[in-house]
Amino acid sequence: MNDFEKAKAFICDKNNSLTVMSEQLNIPLPTLKSYRGNPEKLKTAAWERVHVLAGEYDAKH
Repeated sequence: MNDFEKAKAFICDKNNSLTVMSEQLNIPLPTLKSYRGNPEKLKTAAWERVHVLAGEYDAKH
């Protein structure tokens, strides 16, 4: 599983609070909502954000 797939799985998991993620990861809440609504937007996201979200996936699994 690559970083994009991990980030997508993490953002789509409804058990992960977007508000908490926003505060912890320093990613704006509207951006996270946009990613959850359309995960394909992660393909054009900054690599740093995808990498951080993938790291959160790894930490939880």
